[in-house]
Amino acid sequence: MEVEAALSNGRWRILLVAGFWVILLLLAYLVRQTLLPFAIAFVLAYLLYPGVIWLEKRGLGRIVSILAVFAVVLGGFGSLVAFGLPRIFGELNRFSVQLPQYSQELQAWLTRIQQDMIQAGFPPGIQQVWSETLSRGEGTLLAAVRWVLQSAVSLAENALDIVLIPVMSFYFLRDWEAIGKGSLHLAPQRLRAHVQIVGGEVNRVLRAVVRCNFLMAFVVGVLTTVGLTLIGLEYSLLIGIIAGIADLIPYFGPLIGMAPAVVVGLLESPRLALYAVLVMIIVQQIESNLLQPKLLGDSVGLHPLAVIFALLAGGHLFGIVGLLLAVPVAAVGKVVGRYVLLKVLV
Repeated sequence: MEVEAALSNGRWRILLVAGFWVILLLLAYLVRQTLLPFAIAFVLAYLLYPGVIWLEKRGLGRIVSILAVFAVVLGGFGSLVAFGLPRIFGELNRFSVQLPQYSQELQAWLTRIQQDMIQAGFPPGIQQVWSETLSRGEGTLLAAVRWVLQSAVSLAENALDIVLIPVMSFYFLRDWEAIGKGSLHLAPQRLRAHVQIVGGEVNRVLRAVVRCNFLMAFVVGVLTTVGLTLIGLEYSLLIGIIAGIADLIPYFGPLIGMAPAVVVGLLESPRLALYAVLVMIIVQQIESNLLQPKLLGDSVGLHPLAVIFALLAGGHLFGIVGLLLAVPVAAVGKVVGRYVLLKVLV
């Protein structure tokens, strides 16, 4: 009877925990739009936490350490905004004005290629596939431009959320350990030791992926902007930002970041496009041979085939967001899956 009662209590406990998580996930889905600032604030706090701990170990209090880190970050960000934002909006405005002209030049260039294909005797089927592919590519490019312009407007509309993000990050950093202990108590007591072990390994992997990849993306964006500026390419800052964001996507990111530089260069001259390609290749060589081995190393431990599969699956299911989150999610999945399998098999 005691065994049956224990089993019954265990089942009820599992049902209660499962019901709690179902309700929590349902509430999160219902208020998903308001959760984005909290998620960004948490990621920001996660990125800044090592700096806070570094200052705290040197005798500063937690509040003073947080404020000092915020002062450095906000000062740097403010300088970038003060010097970079006017140029970004200037380039966006100039690009939107010149977009019809660029579209006409691009269309004329593509038409010449199609005529050359006809004269060269390419089969009609290949010509049709080429034409349809170009039409889709042009539509994708225009959609991307509209998305950038709409994102700039959306940032202005959500100014309150942007202001609240540092405030929420402050409270995350102040109560980081208490939040971690409280989250641990959500797991059943018999599983808490396992959750701590897995959580520590997940934290190690995410630290390598998130912090190092963000740092490398920033360096790639800066080097790309400087290099394209030196060769006289227009919209070098915008292209540098695109290259930096695209660099967060392994393997495919450099090609995505190179495409705008090549297109803008071709609209002016083939020689400028060639110079742009050389700049992008040099930047990627610096990243792959100098930055990546020193910063990231092999701490993620994902096989290249696993990375490519994660990227394809993430892009297919969730688009650009899936591409950006594919590798971190796959790395966490590997840590959790390996620990569970080892515990089951051993």
